[in-house]
Amino acid sequence: MRYLVLSFVLGMVATLPPLLIQMLAEDVRDEPSRHSILSYAWYAYIVVALSEEGSKFLVLRCYAYPKKSFAGPFDGIVYSVMIGMGFATIENIEYVRQFGLETGFSRFFLAIPAHASFAVLMGYPAGKAKSDRQHAFWLMLQGLLVAVLFHGSFDFFLFLQQKREVTKYLSTGMLDFGTFASFYIAVRLAMRAIRRHRSDPDDPDQEEDSDKLTGEWNQNTNFEQQE
Repeated sequence: MRYLVLSFVLGMVATLPPLLIQMLAEDVRDEPSRHSILSYAWYAYIVVALSEEGSKFLVLRCYAYPKKSFAGPFDGIVYSVMIGMGFATIENIEYVRQFGLETGFSRFFLAIPAHASFAVLMGYPAGKAKSDRQHAFWLMLQGLLVAVLFHGSFDFFLFLQQKREVTKYLSTGMLDFGTFASFYIAVRLAMRAIRRHRSDPDDPDQEEDSDKLTGEWNQNTNFEQQE
């Protein structure tokens, strides 16, 4: 439990590097007319998504991954989600401070679940990497890049709503659809990763659960025989 609590706290601390990077970078939303759609993509995918998911990834890789209790995909998911929720908590507090409770309330139903989904997509491959040392680097990289892809897409369509040159041709509803589609696909993939973990016979987490159940069954059987 203390590892999970500390993961949550470190997730909160992980907001600092992205905050610094985003303060130093030019925010395309400040003067939308001066920036191209490519600039919006750079800001959404690299400045925001890569800095935030990269910061969470460093906590996952440097703190959680070396732990003995980090043994398989489910551990990767749990640790990653705890880090992501710590990050989302501080981010939401900052949004409430700047824009009020209404913004924080709306983010509770979209942005926070999105962070959880991105965390699952990052944590599942990281958990697989622990037992597959030969492909560990690529699995970890896959988790990071997939999280960045969906996080960046989620923000990209939101940011574009502030650019008039885009809203002339694409309605706000269409851009909202892009945001919700990114969110929906991320959630579905996250749920699929969890189901895949539960049905994977080679998963060390599953073996541990199986051994535990077998031990309990043997204890009960021995007790009945003694009676």
